[in-house]
Amino acid sequence: MSVPPEFIEDLRQRVPLSDLIGKRVKLVRKGRRFSGLCPFHSEKTPSFSVVDDQGFYHCFGCGAHGDAISFLRETDGLDFMEAVERLAGMAGLAVPRSTPEDPQRTRQRKAALDILEETTRVFQAALQRNDGQGGATYLQRRGLTEAVISTYRLGYAPRSGLRTALAARGFSDEDMLAAGVIRRSERDGELFDYFRDRVMFPIEDRQGRVIAFGARALGDAQPKYLNSGEGPTFSKKNVLYGWVQAREGLRRNLPLVVAEGYMDVIAIQKSGVATAVAPLGTALTEEQIGLLWKLHDEPVLCFDGDAAGQRAQARALERLLPQLQPGKSARLAVLPAGQDPDDLLQSEGGDGLLKVLSAARSMIDSLWTITAEQHDLRQPEQRAQFWQAVRDQVRQIGHGQVRGAFSDEIEARIAAMRTAGRGGGRGGVAGGLARPRVRRPTTGAIHRHRAICALIMAHPELVPDMFESLLFIDSGDAGLEALKKAAIDAVIRDPDLDAAALRHHLNGLNLADAISVLEGDEMKARMPFDPDKISGSDAGQHLHELLQLVGGSSGLFSSGASIPR
Repeated sequence: MSVPPEFIEDLRQRVPLSDLIGKRVKLVRKGRRFSGLCPFHSEKTPSFSVVDDQGFYHCFGCGAHGDAISFLRETDGLDFMEAVERLAGMAGLAVPRSTPEDPQRTRQRKAALDILEETTRVFQAALQRNDGQGGATYLQRRGLTEAVISTYRLGYAPRSGLRTALAARGFSDEDMLAAGVIRRSERDGELFDYFRDRVMFPIEDRQGRVIAFGARALGDAQPKYLNSGEGPTFSKKNVLYGWVQAREGLRRNLPLVVAEGYMDVIAIQKSGVATAVAPLGTALTEEQIGLLWKLHDEPVLCFDGDAAGQRAQARALERLLPQLQPGKSARLAVLPAGQDPDDLLQSEGGDGLLKVLSAARSMIDSLWTITAEQHDLRQPEQRAQFWQAVRDQVRQIGHGQVRGAFSDEIEARIAAMRTAGRGGGRGGVAGGLARPRVRRPTTGAIHRHRAICALIMAHPELVPDMFESLLFIDSGDAGLEALKKAAIDAVIRDPDLDAAALRHHLNGLNLADAISVLEGDEMKARMPFDPDKISGSDAGQHLHELLQLVGGSSGLFSSGASIPR
């Protein structure tokens, strides 16, 4: 008996290929891929590459190529079913067995994919006709070019005619009903086109096949947005809108944004400063979180700046915490009140979006701040309740090491609140209490923080060894912190970055102003060394000493004296 193909695809998504292969082969991250010595032939120079987001491995030496199932079959001598069962065990799933009805489901799924592809073409053509002028005007008003419309295969659903067009191409009513493009009236049993007088957003799977539609009404029809129902091709919890386009954007090392709607995704992608996906109007599911981490280790969830957006933040936090893994996290960003990403891009352009993304909170800062905002911290019993609530949240983290690291940080913050003897009101939570262990710098101390940034820019190889210490400090300067975090992110993603490549990357993120401060005459006068001209070992010593200084003493560096050796 065979296994349903959708289960095989689910397995490939649930078990990261690098995790599977990394148990047999020492892998080193190289940007969006992993590299190591090929397990299929003897070699001294790594030529074996693993690409998680596409789910395949390839050796440029011997030509070995395949996915998780083929890797297990080749390395362990398993047959197909044994490999599937092994993977299912790793994912904690039971292997479903085919039934006599499965061939019919397979045929129906193929027919549905064919119908959805043809329907997309019908809608694209309708957008160019006179009856599609309303849809074309709407998209133009939203600032979309013909190229963008073509990339996302946007179209228009006419008031009628789809069923007739599909029937003329040989598709049966039964298959059209299964594909969800027509419906049967409950009143009189007549068949009708499901999408009518709407702008159409095709939803694609990871292979770029249309599996469903999102539709926006042009008039006063309700609901404003209408989605395909679940069927042989579409399970909402397993799909992210814009996956294919986001993957292309990530190849240019852009940040990944999780937005709330179709137009937001398209607007962000169009901006050129980030790439984006959306969870189809639902709260993030466990499956969608796994998909996000196939694209990016730390996506930024970007919520509207209203009460609904705040609630969405809290829900996302609850969904994310149990799934956190070492090196797999997220950041939470909040837009200005009353704006969505498209609004922000229209008013402030890409720079405005980058400012929002650079201010995104880490998971632990989000946990602390969101939970604190639900309590009046001026009252001792409320503070105690807050501490209990944040501890309870930490207990939801499934991975033991991550849970332990969060617990240590939370307990340190609670201890700092007690020591400081300040409860603060709601308005002071985000600032005064969000990072209680961090000491805000004096005027002189800011130059030490700038020197730290100058060192890691000139010697990015120092970042991995001092990663935690670098993240722990906070200069209090938004521009400098954005520069530091962007540099750290870039190096962690690609440890082979040299100083020139890192500088090029940072300039591309509109951080030139922050960089110019580090290179200004004032900074040069205060620096007892030239970061670009000292050796790596000397740079490491200076960086270590500076990291110690910013946490404690004052005056040494700010006065222009050399760093103590």
